[in-house]
Amino acid sequence: MSKQVTFDSRSSARPKLTLLLLRTIVVLLLSAPVIVLLLSLETSPSHVAEQQLSSEELSRIESLLLEGTPQSPSYASRHELRLNSQELNLLLRYGVNIMNLSSRWAARIQVSEDNLSAQLSVRLGEGPLPIYLNIEANFIEDDNLLTLNALRIGKISVPNRLLQFTLQRLRENLSSENITYLDVSELINNVESVELEPNQLTVSLQWDPNLISRIGKQAQQLFISEQDQQRIINYYAIITNIAATVPIDIRAVSINAFLVPLFAAAQEKTLAGSDAIAENRTAFQTLAIYVNEEPIAQLIGEEAAAEIEPAPFIEARLLRRQDLAQHLVSVAAITASAGADLAQMLSTTKEAYDARYRSGFSFSDLTANTVGVSIARLATSSSETAKVMQGRLANLQNESDYMPKVGNNRDGLSETDFNAMYTDRSSPQYQARLTEIQTLIDSRPLFSGLLQ
Repeated sequence: MSKQVTFDSRSSARPKLTLLLLRTIVVLLLSAPVIVLLLSLETSPSHVAEQQLSSEELSRIESLLLEGTPQSPSYASRHELRLNSQELNLLLRYGVNIMNLSSRWAARIQVSEDNLSAQLSVRLGEGPLPIYLNIEANFIEDDNLLTLNALRIGKISVPNRLLQFTLQRLRENLSSENITYLDVSELINNVESVELEPNQLTVSLQWDPNLISRIGKQAQQLFISEQDQQRIINYYAIITNIAATVPIDIRAVSINAFLVPLFAAAQEKTLAGSDAIAENRTAFQTLAIYVNEEPIAQLIGEEAAAEIEPAPFIEARLLRRQDLAQHLVSVAAITASAGADLAQMLSTTKEAYDARYRSGFSFSDLTANTVGVSIARLATSSSETAKVMQGRLANLQNESDYMPKVGNNRDGLSETDFNAMYTDRSSPQYQARLTEIQTLIDSRPLFSGLLQ
């Protein structure tokens, strides 16, 4: 009698079904990052970048910077900032422009009662098919401060629990020994309140000048590479040698006494294969630190500075004035590091601040600032002009090679006197005065055939 064999189709199908399920899970896990990436990227921007800033908008930005600065910024005080949506977006556009991101980045802030939303659109790549990363963040007023409440990346809305968990882990993972993190945390703690009203943001904080200074110095060091730090150390050594050769009975020298040997050294390093723009940039940065009697640690950090003997200080002058030399090299350093637009904005805002609160508006200072912008812009805009400027600066004969006479300027103008003469800094009269100053500078031998 033959044995009957039974076949259970369900028991045979179960391993196949399990295997199929496992394969599906593996495929999903492997493709999840790709799916997330595709959902986060889009072919159109959520916000389109606006046109270049007009002269009227730039004038308004100067006013906002002026109004946002405490009357006595070197003293601790309670300070309040009040900005509407239009002003916030104007400052945001300016920030994107000075960082040369305007061709790829577009951002917008909207303020409503108890809510602030921020949109950021970034174009990725330069291919024929435009690809954008669109981010939208929503902040709410919580216990007099702003709290990130919602985040959307492309088509993906980040779950609130995941968002809050990620923010908490991020705070926990930041090293408590990181000086920058501690200072930024202290700055945040100095914010007493943030108030959202329809179309207006008001921030009240304790202004701590020492904290602001520390954060500024740390931010500056973030953009100085190890190679640049070594360049700065080398130029500081040259400055030390220059100062050491000045007779003890001489307390001040022309700024040319430093410019000529520094850029002769920069030219030698460039001929040996170094980057001309990097050499010029770090030469200006180092000279600005020295001329303004600031510690070299501001550029290279405390640890590296501890191994360097401080250079003996000799006062540098331009047209027999220390302040003009300080204006020129300070603005040159800012131009070389952050660009001419920011340097020019800061220089004019500084004069407007002086007109309102201090010694008055000075066209002589503004002329020295503009010379600093012109020199550094040419010295860092391209490799070709950087090399030309090295040669010309290394062979300066007189201060008049680059600096116009300023004896006929009306300086010390109060804000009232300035407004009576020029109305404001966007007026045709004031713009004509700036054009006149720039024309005088362009005619100097140092800039011959280079400025356009």
